[in-house]
Amino acid sequence: MDEPCPVCGSADVERRDSYRGRHPIFTGLKRAHCNSCGMVFASPMPSEAALDEYNASYFASAHGGQPTNSRATAFFSGIARLRLAHIERYRRTRNIAVSSLLEYGPGPGFFARNWLAKYPETAYKAFETDTSCHPTLQKMGIRLSDSSALTEDTGTIDLIVMSHVLEHVSDPKLFLNRATRNLRTGGALFIEVPCRDWEHKPIDEPHLLFFDKGPLHHLLSKLDFDDIQVSYYGQEIDRLRSASPLRAGFLALRSKLIAAGLVAPFARIRPGMETLTDPLERAAVAPFKAHRETQKSAWWLRAVARKR
Repeated sequence: MDEPCPVCGSADVERRDSYRGRHPIFTGLKRAHCNSCGMVFASPMPSEAALDEYNASYFASAHGGQPTNSRATAFFSGIARLRLAHIERYRRTRNIAVSSLLEYGPGPGFFARNWLAKYPETAYKAFETDTSCHPTLQKMGIRLSDSSALTEDTGTIDLIVMSHVLEHVSDPKLFLNRATRNLRTGGALFIEVPCRDWEHKPIDEPHLLFFDKGPLHHLLSKLDFDDIQVSYYGQEIDRLRSASPLRAGFLALRSKLIAAGLVAPFARIRPGMETLTDPLERAAVAPFKAHRETQKSAWWLRAVARKR
């Protein structure tokens, strides 16, 4: 019997295409499509034990290591600043004060570094499965906690941040219920996930869930959240699917010029980039359009919501 949809619970699910992965835990999976809410997901899900082992060395398993060159670090730092600006717009219009923050999956700490540079007094906690990231996070003064401590019903956290975490879990309802248990009433949740990236990437690994606006909004509304905003950001999926060799060649040349130090021609400040003060960050982010909100399905989904 096919698994029900992990978002809406519907049994009206079709297992269509083979899941494209390299690691053994993804062998034999299919991409399933929910006809009720539109969610796409891996089926059957790998076991929790297999996922725990895979995620314990996530950056090595999924990406061949952590980003180290200057262009890669500029890109991830720039994306982190854009996420921070998105959160700021939401919380300031709703007067949500933040003195305590919990981040799931901070990786090497790009968002944390930018947040703490602006708000150094924040009590910053994090949960990161990849232990190779722990020394860097601890040097930043971040308190690392295990999952049992983070799921206590304390109501003491003002803001929870999870960027590119939710697409990796097998049961998003259970995960979010546990992950936000210590978020106070009126506190804010920020989520960023890829949007339908199976449509424009050559492999599906390491993602298990493939969101669009509808399923993500449905998930949050069925949990303990309201005032939900879900937005598309980045290059539109239609463009990503039809990327031409000419554009790929241009981007390769552009990267070589930036690597050679020719940054200024590619670093103009576009609308939405106002918080990116580093020219290299602007140049790194620009071709992905991560600074631009669009009405059409695009590379990323950013969601903000408030706990009831």
